[in-house]
Amino acid sequence: MKTLVDWLAHRPWPFVVCLLLYVGFIGPELISAASTTAVLLGLVFLALLVAWGAVLLRRGFTHKE
Repeated sequence: MKTLVDWLAHRPWPFVVCLLLYVGFIGPELISAASTTAVLLGLVFLALLVAWGAVLLRRGFTHKE
């Protein structure tokens, strides 16, 4: 499991795909839902995407070749 997380944390294209899916389909449906649980789940997904993006940005700025 750790290798999958490391692999995902260091590749930008899975992040872009997940971000586009969230912005295009998942996020608007969850955040505007009538159910409190769905709204909270949408916000959790958003927080995970922000954390993933921060890892990618930090790696991009500190990466040495």
